Amino acid sequence: MTPIIYIRGYAGSASAVERAVESTYYGFNDGSTKIRVEADGRPSLHLFESPLVRLMKEHDYRDYFVRVESGRVVLLKSSEEDQYPETSLWIFRYYDEASGEMGAGTRKRIEELAADLAKVVDFVRGKTGAAKVDLVAHSMGGLVARSLIQRTWAGIAEKKVRRLFTYGSPHGGIHFRRGLGWAEAVRDLFGPNESDTFGPKRMRQFLNLPDAADDQLNGLGASGFPAGRCFSLVGTNFRDYEVMASKVSVGPGSDGLVMTGHAYIKGGNRAYVHRAHSGPYGLVNSEEGYQNLRRFLFGDTTVKVSLKGLKVEVAKLKLNAGVKLSSLLLETRVAIRGVPVVIHRHVKEEGSALPVSIKDLREGETLFRTFLMRGKRAEADQKWSRFQIEVRILPVFVKERRVFSDETYEGAALTQFTVQIGVGDELADGSRKLEWRWVGFGVPDGGETSLGAQVKSHRVTLPNDANSVVSGELVVDVMPW
Repeated sequence: MTPIIYIRGYAGSASAVERAVESTYYGFNDGSTKIRVEADGRPSLHLFESPLVRLMKEHDYRDYFVRVESGRVVLLKSSEEDQYPETSLWIFRYYDEASGEMGAGTRKRIEELAADLAKVVDFVRGKTGAAKVDLVAHSMGGLVARSLIQRTWAGIAEKKVRRLFTYGSPHGGIHFRRGLGWAEAVRDLFGPNESDTFGPKRMRQFLNLPDAADDQLNGLGASGFPAGRCFSLVGTNFRDYEVMASKVSVGPGSDGLVMTGHAYIKGGNRAYVHRAHSGPYGLVNSEEGYQNLRRFLFGDTTVKVSLKGLKVEVAKLKLNAGVKLSSLLLETRVAIRGVPVVIHRHVKEEGSALPVSIKDLREGETLFRTFLMRGKRAEADQKWSRFQIEVRILPVFVKERRVFSDETYEGAALTQFTVQIGVGDELADGSRKLEWRWVGFGVPDGGETSLGAQVKSHRVTLPNDANSVVSGELVVDVMPW
């Protein structure tokens, strides 16, 4: 286990700062009782205690509080102990100083917060004896963590930070819907309450990126930190975000504040879940968020599932004159056995389906990368970890450069399939078993193979039926994590 440091998100107004300071754990202790699972959108009861409580109950973490005062890390509440466990969770209370009631009422810029976070990381490493820490951040907290990795500790962060997990962080900035570019310009020019933090000019500064590199904002630049050690949880439920002005300004295809296309680190791991930026349906206080978090931090096996060599037989579509197949939308749902929620969902109706070209699918497109935990299965004596992937490929037609929908029913897929994948535990010689089973009428059951100590990849031909216009392979890569 590794110590965890939690970094909360942005508090815009003075009253928001006071509410943040009033929260003992800066919101990481917020639970929820609602989850949207019904077809009509009504919520069902699901008691989620909070990520904090679950980490304590299921992974034996202990809680601590720290802040930086006059350049020195101060341990709050707890008296000095002889030994601090590596299974410790540290709340970085960086807004205390911005409070008018408890502090000087002055805000720090991202670079300053990153410098303070560096002190906290070294403090925690010193207290626990751990070589590295895990950083878990919500919203702007992810930018503080990236400023640490890319600017404060550029080139050396990997020696001190093991993994970075972010909930709804604006890695590519915060952008408004079309027609509201003027509002972004005003925000970035005047920057009230450090709101220009989310514009490209300021982001290039605190992320140590070159000028005119707006298309690189969500990249790790020359930091040397592996993108594969990062995980971005992306929300797609803009309707349930509580801040009305924000969700109206940003609109669909977002979590109510951050657009899905700007909420991930380029080259890193990510999952999409139907949750809002915060609130009762928020990312942090969700079962989906917790299940992705714990698997990324504590998993022992990583499985990447990709589509490759995909061919679309356009002639079978029998298109009318002038109509062309422009592109495709890739929908994916991933569920893990024994977990009560879908932990990843790319869905067109939620604005998160992945736009891809036929070329993309021919050369290879990752459906999902998941992390499996051998020690946290529904039945402890099992030797397998199992998950299920549902895939749909939807067509986008154009005629005279405009989207044309008359060629098919809305939502009709070129192909769709569901596959259940089982990954056996690693054996003494380094090999493991892999099994798959197709789910659906008229589809063969599946098969099983053995992955040797060196060969960790297997290709499976997609099932084909009389109506299919798509063929290709499913590629499953299994590696220790």
